[in-house]
Amino acid sequence: MKARAIRAAALPVVTTCFTLPLTAFAQSTQTIEEIIVKGQQIGYYEKNASTALKQDVPLLETPASVFVINSELIADQQSFRLDQILQNDSSVQKSNNFLGAYSSYQVRGFNLQNGSNYLRDGRPFFQLASPPTEVLERVEVLKGPASVLYGTLAPGGVINLASKAPTPNTRGSLKVTGGSYDLKHIHLDVGGPIDKEGKFQYRLNAVSEDSENFREFFNGDSFDVSRDIVSLALAWNISDQTQLTVNMDNTDDDRPQDNGLVGENGDVLDILPYDLIYNQPWTLYNSDVSNVLVRLNHDFNDQWNIKLGYSVQQFQRDRYDNQLRGFDANTGDNVIRARRRLNRREYATYYMDLTGKFSTGNIHHNLLVGFDQTDINRRDKEIQNSDRVTFTGNIFGEEFPNPDIAIGSRRVEGVEDRSGFYIQDMIQLGDKWRVLLGGRYDEFSTSIFGNYSITNFTPRAGLLYLAQPNLSFYASASESFEPNGPVGGGFANEGEQLDPTLGKMVEAGFKWEAFDGNVLFAGAVFSIERDGDAIEDLPSNTIQQRGLQEHTGAEFSASGLIGNNLSVVGSVTYLDAEFTRDDNPNVIGNSPFGVAELSLSLWAEYQFEQKLLRGLSLQGGIFYESDRAVDDENTFDLDAYARIDTGAKYILDLANGNSIVARVTLSNALDKEYFKARTRFAINPERPRELRASVQYMF
Repeated sequence: MKARAIRAAALPVVTTCFTLPLTAFAQSTQTIEEIIVKGQQIGYYEKNASTALKQDVPLLETPASVFVINSELIADQQSFRLDQILQNDSSVQKSNNFLGAYSSYQVRGFNLQNGSNYLRDGRPFFQLASPPTEVLERVEVLKGPASVLYGTLAPGGVINLASKAPTPNTRGSLKVTGGSYDLKHIHLDVGGPIDKEGKFQYRLNAVSEDSENFREFFNGDSFDVSRDIVSLALAWNISDQTQLTVNMDNTDDDRPQDNGLVGENGDVLDILPYDLIYNQPWTLYNSDVSNVLVRLNHDFNDQWNIKLGYSVQQFQRDRYDNQLRGFDANTGDNVIRARRRLNRREYATYYMDLTGKFSTGNIHHNLLVGFDQTDINRRDKEIQNSDRVTFTGNIFGEEFPNPDIAIGSRRVEGVEDRSGFYIQDMIQLGDKWRVLLGGRYDEFSTSIFGNYSITNFTPRAGLLYLAQPNLSFYASASESFEPNGPVGGGFANEGEQLDPTLGKMVEAGFKWEAFDGNVLFAGAVFSIERDGDAIEDLPSNTIQQRGLQEHTGAEFSASGLIGNNLSVVGSVTYLDAEFTRDDNPNVIGNSPFGVAELSLSLWAEYQFEQKLLRGLSLQGGIFYESDRAVDDENTFDLDAYARIDTGAKYILDLANGNSIVARVTLSNALDKEYFKARTRFAINPERPRELRASVQYMF
């Protein structure tokens, strides 16, 4: 039924794509590939990224800060989780592990919204489960507000997950990985033409993983994870000017829950076992997520292009929760509420982007005009409030019999609609100057937990000076818009209408391509304000709005290939973040939770060329964060840490032209204990020393 519904929804879009007046402009025989699936890769440096402008503009000429983690770096670090990928950008910090199921993140100290601040191939992607990183070609991080192009977003930035694309030539690989905590992971990746002419191409990825966590339940049960992923991408080169692509994937992820540790003060962490899960072992967080993206790309001529598309995400989650509702630091007793619910969401997005290049006198324009609409259909089933079970356990472990709560009949249903019109012009003034002007008009409405609607206009401006072909300086200003709507079910203030959260930023920076254009150095200074952040207050079980946050900081990054042997990627971020206005006087002057004043990441790989060592590479990295407040009240700080990772890779070229790649990665080599947290009632121990070894056959 699900597949039939997806096909039925996609059919009108595909039909519309084929019936467009494609002859409105003179056609050209030149093919312009969509930037979302292309890039020029030099070691760890990717010269192009689609997120910043939705236009074909090199990073060097983009008046915004963008960090790209490409496929080579993802493979070298053997990253299976999004946090392992994002660790390479010091401006991105993991704020917590939500119930051990997926992670939440901050960019420039601002929390990303799981329902809006993530993109998949440049389109809305809702991260409510662990995303399938194995099917990604690269990950792009756009810093600062991006509401002009992407709508309702927090101002820290946006993360784009770029999928692997069909390949014009036959290629493939089979990779088997094993490691600590009973990790068993197998990944098949194949692609190539379907017909002799190469008009039809495909890319298939299949993944199966079974693993455990370093943390165990107090009764000795292990935290078992089972993940199965299937992804298929298809491309049809209809003509030299027109290409139709379809991306489909499904992720089935089953696991229990881990609420983390509880601490009233910093000393509590010293007496709690690092590897103990105190909540009950019968908890569940089972999710099934499918994505379909249909895109039509057509070049009218050398200057004008249109992209149309439709994407839909089907999300289903079976949550059997143990929610903390009280804690006694003296006895270790904790009050737990058990509840069960089935969450079902459908996120459908329609979009159109029209881009064109033209001149008005000596002024050259690169114009983008677009529209997108996202419809969110929510169909949840909950137990009645009277059927919730409350019991008292102990932080050091006390088993409570499984009450076998069934999914109830109480329904929470509604629709949320987001739509926006946007226009952006990258103006070229001579050879040196670029001016970026843009704006977006948003309409937002919801019937979930009450009827609410709002409109907003968001501007954007940037100025870039290309001092040399390999050196640019820029300044930019932009705003963000986050409608909050009524407070959701299960909270004490359910139905309360919150004000929209608004943000604005000014930024200045530089970009320099050195070492014959093989290494990109970039730096930026910025100031961001966010007013009215909606947060979950666990002790009161309410959603509350914070006052004004001001984050001022500086970043520096480098990525690329130095000489023929040394690949590097690294960044450092300094942040001065505080609440400058709030209804709660106790938080004014405080730092927001989880924000590090100084963070650093550095990774390097050295490839040997000597005859006896040819094919061998040695790798290593360091990741550092300074002290971070455990909550907005700054009850206590989580200690600073420095984690060291090491690795090695060996490539054996076979006589038949194929190759075998062997990798060994040792994460947290010094076995450092450190924590992440969003509150003192959900403190997450991070993974200790972890070994991963793999063998990959590439053909």
